[in-house]
Amino acid sequence: MHKTQENWRSIVASILFAKAAVATFSIAPFLIGGYIDYLGLSVSQASQVLSVEIFALALANASAFFWVDRVACRVWAKYLLMLLIALNISCIYAPGFEALVLQRASVGVVEGMLLALGFGLLGRTRRPNRNFGFYFAISLSVGAINVQILPLFLESFGVTGLFVNLSIYAIIALMGSGWAQQTSIRETNAIAVGSFESSQTAKPSTINFPLVGLLFFLLANYVYFIGQGGVWSFLERLGFQQDLDLTGIANALSLSLMAGVAGGFTASWLDLKLGRVVPLLAAISFAILAIYILWAVPGIFAFTVAASLFNYGNNLGHPYILGFAASIDKSARLTVLSGALHTGGQATGPLIAGLLVNSPDFSAVLWLGLAAFLATMLLLATVALLARNLD
Repeated sequence: MHKTQENWRSIVASILFAKAAVATFSIAPFLIGGYIDYLGLSVSQASQVLSVEIFALALANASAFFWVDRVACRVWAKYLLMLLIALNISCIYAPGFEALVLQRASVGVVEGMLLALGFGLLGRTRRPNRNFGFYFAISLSVGAINVQILPLFLESFGVTGLFVNLSIYAIIALMGSGWAQQTSIRETNAIAVGSFESSQTAKPSTINFPLVGLLFFLLANYVYFIGQGGVWSFLERLGFQQDLDLTGIANALSLSLMAGVAGGFTASWLDLKLGRVVPLLAAISFAILAIYILWAVPGIFAFTVAASLFNYGNNLGHPYILGFAASIDKSARLTVLSGALHTGGQATGPLIAGLLVNSPDFSAVLWLGLAAFLATMLLLATVALLARNLD
């Protein structure tokens, strides 16, 4: 059996696909503000537009479990990116709220399929933990830079500038799509094991893991991101609860993005030097420590440390979750399903947190995060016992 060879051009193309797919997340606050200030939508309507797009992305991403290993990667990527550009531009001309909801839902479907393709290709590389770490670090770095220039787009062109900004991500990814592999993941796997079956006749790879352990792993993935999404979405409110000023909160969250970049690069550097269990437990421990600081230590310095620990841990641990999925399923189906659960958890977390919160007291958000992270630890410990060794 031949090892999958690293192809840096293909890795770069995969990162470009995934980043174009999730660009909406990094500018979400600006989108909601743009919908309200420039399109005249209510807060509720603006939130609905964003939520519909995210849930459409998650569902489309989950559907890839059934097809991602069978499609010709380069051709599909080009079609999806061209469609994404067209749909983003079409949103400029949306005649009203209902039309915008449908158009952004369509955008979400294409984003979910493109994310599946990007994650699927990264998942079948020889060192997926390292390469997913690169993706998260690069994605956060680009997002942080883009956030600095977004006000120029918004002030010059209104919400139109935001749709153009999203289209630029897709245009850059389209320019790099020629670096992606031409064949399907299934055909590439067949060639790697010395088979001459075509992509039409090759059988999909089986998932080499006990069913109970697999279900616990998927549940842990979902529960973790319920906690992550719930706490992260309300960090600004938690800062206000401590009587911190908006500028200080914004600076703290900006620094935490840089900490997230460091987390991604740490995962890339570590790869499997410490296995997967230790980095995952460390990541969750950082999140729990961040919650404790938010609870017990007031002040802008402590808030900055907590936000940074939270983001660092998230971007340290996530590559190992996706890397483990890739290691037990070479067809990439489990990797894209894990990505869908990640997105679904991030959408579910704020929803649950919003139901629990009794404003102006946002401490229920911290209880939600603590419960989710402790449950994730227990679930992953069960997975580790069933696997005996996640390495």
